[in-house]
Amino acid sequence: MSHVYVLTNQHQQFLSKSNEWIDGREASRLFRSEHKDVAINQMFEANTRDVSLRIELLQCELNSKGQPQVPAEALGDPREIPTETPPEVPPEEAPEVEPEEPPEITPEEPPEVPPEEPPEISPEEPPEVEPGEGESRSAALEAG
Repeated sequence: MSHVYVLTNQHQQFLSKSNEWIDGREASRLFRSEHKDVAINQMFEANTRDVSLRIELLQCELNSKGQPQVPAEALGDPREIPTETPPEVPPEEAPEVEPEEPPEITPEEPPEVPPEEPPEISPEEPPEVEPGEGESRSAALEAG
């Protein structure tokens, strides 16, 4: 392995092993991966925490101690690097919002539903069979 990937943002800060953005001068603290896909996954994770960052992969050669050698042009001036994102300042006074009255709606009368009427045709029921009579009839049907 002769190189690793580190992550840098638009402020020339580098991602540390503890997921903080640092100036990159302490190579032992930098996040690094020899695998590009692992570095890309870390880049997406860091970007989901702060979507305003523009994160890039930077390929760095390794020094004799196995730590990344960050190019001097990638480090930038430490005085220009913001240490923290500015906190969002709430407005001094909340703006007055007048609630809107809901429009007046007259309720509609429910539609008239006719009552259910029994069907005009009723299914035919079999004639009542007296005891004993059904046996002779079924015997006649079987014999016939």
